[in-house]
Amino acid sequence: MSTKIETPPASNPPRVAAVPSQLAWLERELVAWQDEGIIDQATATTIRGRYVATRRLTLVRIVLSLGAAFSVLGLIWLVGANLGQVSPVFRFVLVVAIWWGLTALAEVLAARHERQLDVASPVVGTSRLLAAGAFGAVVFQAVQSLHVATYGNTLIGLWGLGVLLYAYAVRGKAPLVLGVGLVTMWYLTEVFQVTGSWFSFTVAALVTALCWAAIAALHMSRWRPEFVRPWRYVSVALGLLGLFLSALPSGQVTQKWPVLVVTGLVVATVLAVAGGLLGSRDARIELALVAITVVAGIGLVVWEVEHDPSAVEGEALLRAVVSVVVFTAIAAGYALLGAVRDVPVCRLYHFPGVRCVRAHPVRGCALPRGGCGAHCWRSGR
Repeated sequence: MSTKIETPPASNPPRVAAVPSQLAWLERELVAWQDEGIIDQATATTIRGRYVATRRLTLVRIVLSLGAAFSVLGLIWLVGANLGQVSPVFRFVLVVAIWWGLTALAEVLAARHERQLDVASPVVGTSRLLAAGAFGAVVFQAVQSLHVATYGNTLIGLWGLGVLLYAYAVRGKAPLVLGVGLVTMWYLTEVFQVTGSWFSFTVAALVTALCWAAIAALHMSRWRPEFVRPWRYVSVALGLLGLFLSALPSGQVTQKWPVLVVTGLVVATVLAVAGGLLGSRDARIELALVAITVVAGIGLVVWEVEHDPSAVEGEALLRAVVSVVVFTAIAAGYALLGAVRDVPVCRLYHFPGVRCVRAHPVRGCALPRGGCGAHCWRSGR
């Protein structure tokens, strides 16, 4: 016995971006659900109209992003040239005006595309990236104009922090990517400049990986799931980088733990505990894998033995074998986690105007009660 979902008068819901493969799967399932009498034609049209085709990486997006990047570099170079012909105050006012103008333009374009139900617009993303880059020029010019004695790496950290605040204020993914990259660059560079030690740099990369993974877990379960990917991807890259560096023999048998690294480890641990307690099951599994990576990496980098580089034997040989096995196993774990994450071909949330029934199996899917659409555990095809 099947229960058909009736559709009340349609509203005008915001449209959600989906890649072509997801839309093709959805269209096949909608036809199957109609054939089985679970949904009617109006409901199928409402569900399908909720999604619009998009691609994560297109030529237009690449060209616009590269253009924005070069424009940002050009603007910062203009500030760096010092514009000696004009006063510092005029230089600062000029850069601030450019920043405000780009920010206003980006938000005007965003509001326009939102009214047109145009999702994931590369033009809006590029405009916000330009505004985020212009903020960096403001930071550098402010230091020049005020004659503040500070290091360039500190300015990168301030730039990254400001860009992250801007990204969260406007819910912009493009500035978020830039902000995560800048803050990561600041922390790793700061650690290496202070200590000059590859041991500290390696541990800092692992600590940052855990911190970013915890933030991704909190996003995934609690707040703005669309912001998960930048944090997650940088976390995985740093985790594997740190694990690879820890597997290499450095020859530093005596290591020092600088304050920056210890502080980062404490912050990352607190965030990881919060992510584990507040996150979903999937988030906890992902966070646990990163935590294993960090523990294994720190264990390997601490396990240093004195040996002749021309003859690897004894404990040095054992360490090399363990390093290869550990790195291979953890890299396979990341690959497996990515494959498992891709098994749900699509997840459909919050269909406006669609009333769902109790849990009803449909080719491995369930239609829960409460207007939340279809959560697809597997495609079944």
